Amino acid sequence: MTIEATWRADSGSSVCNLGNGTATWQSDLDAPMGNPAIPNPHDLLDSALAACTTLTLQIYAKRKGYALESVRVAVKHEETPGAYKMIRTVEIQGDLAPNVREDLLRVANKCPVHKSLSAQITIETTLEG
Repeated sequence: MTIEATWRADSGSSVCNLGNGTATWQSDLDAPMGNPAIPNPHDLLDSALAACTTLTLQIYAKRKGYALESVRVAVKHEETPGAYKMIRTVEIQGDLAPNVREDLLRVANKCPVHKSLSAQITIETTLEG
């Protein structure tokens, strides 16, 4: 699946529209130049890890029959020159034994986005037009 981002100067804003062929969403710059109600690209990156972790735990707990009642994942980041550190906090609710909680933490660290972000990432760019 390909994600496309588009922007036009005549739109009168810095908002870019994103889509994957079936869903659409937006991103903008940080305030004050951008719209604070629309996530910036770093928020989108952090939200991908949070969403993937939540969905992975939900599916895994259901498959294993764990009494997982809710999941809350918070992700923030710290940037330094040459480094981007994501700090993830996972909160789970339910009647869960300590070994089940440990199993869920293990699975959280194996969500597909976590694996991708932990791998060596390369970016190949071409310019058209």
